Amino acid sequence: MQSRLWTLTLGNFAIGTGVMIVPGMLNELSADLAVSPARVGLLISAFAMTICVTGPLLAGWTSAVDRRKLLTASLLLYGIMHLLAALAPGYDVLLAARMLTAIGAAVFTAQAAATAGLMVPPETRGKAINLVFLGWSIAAVVGTPLGAYLGAHIGWRPTLALVGLLSALFAAGVWLQIPPKLFVAPMDRAAWKVLFADTPLLLAISVTAIQALGMFTVFSYMALLLKDFIGASPAVISMMFLCFGITGVLGNVIGARVMDRVGPMRVGVAAMGCMLVAVALWPLTRGSLPATVILTLVWGLGCFAVNGSQQARLVAMAPQLASASVSLNSSAIYLGQAAGAFIGGLIVSTAGTAHLSFYGAVPIAAAIAVSLYASSLANRRRLAEAA
Repeated sequence: MQSRLWTLTLGNFAIGTGVMIVPGMLNELSADLAVSPARVGLLISAFAMTICVTGPLLAGWTSAVDRRKLLTASLLLYGIMHLLAALAPGYDVLLAARMLTAIGAAVFTAQAAATAGLMVPPETRGKAINLVFLGWSIAAVVGTPLGAYLGAHIGWRPTLALVGLLSALFAAGVWLQIPPKLFVAPMDRAAWKVLFADTPLLLAISVTAIQALGMFTVFSYMALLLKDFIGASPAVISMMFLCFGITGVLGNVIGARVMDRVGPMRVGVAAMGCMLVAVALWPLTRGSLPATVILTLVWGLGCFAVNGSQQARLVAMAPQLASASVSLNSSAIYLGQAAGAFIGGLIVSTAGTAHLSFYGAVPIAAAIAVSLYASSLANRRRLAEAA
């Protein structure tokens, strides 16, 4: 059973690597395609918005499809579109290819977690799902910096092609390892109606979108920031992404260990606090490699922990609505990513990178405030219900 779950983990590794390599190759894409960094940022924004819109729809439309067939097909689509993207003659074709690629990602990540839950006893479901999502963490630590390094040294086209081949290889593994005739329960329309009437829950979900907006306003153009602020070489840029990924995994582990003791809301606020400090103080990195390393480590420490704490928080707030709320939360992540990459591109195009971090810090601070307000509303409701 463990080997079957690892097949899904490797699939998520391929998905995560394909999603995150564009920020690392931003400078190379901009130079080779003769487009502005903001237009490269649009590749990130369009990819994320496609997942945001199609994710919930595809979850409903594909609920009657055998999980093995669905996961294999989505990973194959992801691989094929990466190969086609590598052959794109220009920017417009690459943009279209990235949007089609996003459909594979939208299906695989969510359905891999659901499939893992079907393959194990109820008491080990949490561990199984965490194992499957480990693929994204591995992609952040290994895939993203490696993609940035390869993009600079062998070019963005061969790097995209490698992701495509990796995805096709893991698709074969999914077909061989995942048992046939696994199906999920259809989406419950009643749950969606109740969710949209729950103000504290909706505010908690909005925190995910707001903090992601702030995060990706800056992170989408991280390679450009590093080049402008410290004259970073491709090797240094790759190492910064590696530092970011390592502390991201560390922060996720720490958050998971203390979550039961202090609560997911406090873990999320602490994680966003780390992100806010790093982004707000980013102007201090100009000309200083040590300051850049320190703030990159602090930023990574909070980044991954936010998403895990938010998912746990939503489940704790309304267990009966978990299926719908977690699905909507996933779309909120990509909505924030799409908006952040788009807004960051506008700022870079009109004002450069000098004050980009300020525009990222403001939404992160707002997300902390909304999170605390949502918690206050939920507590008041609980007291009223108890009375």
